[in-house]
Amino acid sequence: MMKAEKGDTTGFLKMLMRIIIRFKGKIIDLWVDNARWHKGERVRKFLLKNRNLHIHYLPPYHPELNYQESLWRTMRYEETTNVYFETLFDLEVSVFKRSQRWKPQKIISLCKLI
Repeated sequence: MMKAEKGDTTGFLKMLMRIIIRFKGKIIDLWVDNARWHKGERVRKFLLKNRNLHIHYLPPYHPELNYQESLWRTMRYEETTNVYFETLFDLEVSVFKRSQRWKPQKIISLCKLI
């Protein structure tokens, strides 16, 4: 799994560069949501220089096409509904522990990968 360092254009471009290096010489098709940092002039220029990378944008307002949305929805229901967390760290620990208890089959079914 690759994760952007930060939810901004710079972090996204760094992640794209890691993907290009990892899959050097291959055609890469990447589907992303419509976050503003996935678009813009810097991203367009980057794509012009890296022709083997093709970014496709999911249609807006269609969370059913963005599989991680079902993961987050389930996580919120199972772990954070009607719970008060003193700190952000407490929330992070709770979510992490819940994700560690999920079996791979559950994650696959939530992501509709089968």
